[in-house]
Amino acid sequence: GLWGLYKGMGAPLAGVTPIMAMTFFGFSLGKKLQQTHPQEKLRAHQVFIAGGLSGLCTAIIVVPAERIKCLLQAQANSAQKRFSGPVDCARQLFQEMGLRSLYRGTVLTLLRDIPATGVYFMSYELMKEKMTPHGGRVSDLSVARILLAGGVAGICNWIVAIPMDVLKSRFQTAPESRYRRVADVFREVLRDEGPRGLYKGFTAAMLRAFPANAACFLGFEVSMKFLNWLFPDG
Repeated sequence: GLWGLYKGMGAPLAGVTPIMAMTFFGFSLGKKLQQTHPQEKLRAHQVFIAGGLSGLCTAIIVVPAERIKCLLQAQANSAQKRFSGPVDCARQLFQEMGLRSLYRGTVLTLLRDIPATGVYFMSYELMKEKMTPHGGRVSDLSVARILLAGGVAGICNWIVAIPMDVLKSRFQTAPESRYRRVADVFREVLRDEGPRGLYKGFTAAMLRAFPANAACFLGFEVSMKFLNWLFPDG
């Protein structure tokens, strides 16, 4: 039924606030580390680096959250129900192999998130620049243009992320003994499904990417304007 579309949403829902907070914190930190003064405008490759740092910062929360989500989604198609929910899943994983089990797939998550998040923020900033009228300010862009920039950034992010996301999901849901190394899952996908196997779920990801990330960046921009109004000297 309809509930099947939301299988495994408990873990990402619980983690979405700290993940997004860490994402934008990491991006802000990455920019500050490269700026000589607060108003310095960064080049595209510097924005990419700042975004990559953001992807690195979020891994500590993203990896266990997605490990739990993937396992719950995988068992939805199985006759045997091993986990009753996200908390039970986390408890069982920890009891079996400790933190190591919760953080299974960390390398693949980093290989996905560092470049993808770099492209995410770089494409967003470039889109905002392109849509800013000559002599205007980026901060004065309309809601429609912010939504467009955020949506395009989401699509760019997932174009880069999908191959590693496919490998990560398969690695995280497989039995511990199935893959000895990260490269094993890559070879298996290419052997069984060819290069197209790396883009499984592409259409679904694209349908989600635009509206979800358009809303995300609009929320961020509105929040920043509100905080700047509330704390003008902050």
